[in-house]
Amino acid sequence: MIDTAYVEIKCARELYAANRKYRVFINDHFVGSLKRRQKMTIEVPAGTHKLFATNDASFTETVELSIQEGDKVSYQLKGCRDKSLSFTKILAI
Repeated sequence: MIDTAYVEIKCARELYAANRKYRVFINDHFVGSLKRRQKMTIEVPAGTHKLFATNDASFTETVELSIQEGDKVSYQLKGCRDKSLSFTKILAI
């Protein structure tokens, strides 16, 4: 039996990024694409994973996350006018 955890990624609402598409990878495997204001939830086995995203112009820094069985971690993916990308962890309230 595989212990399951979840990674949620929300794409920011930047107006200038209306036509941009971001490709999301976990452990170097493509898991999906996001556009402005979209979100995705990815089911992963509990453990340590590497998360990054790219558009055609740039990449995020690789985020190493450690997640336990049943946990859900959330990140916001944001692009900037200088075409850089970043992930920001969203803290649970």
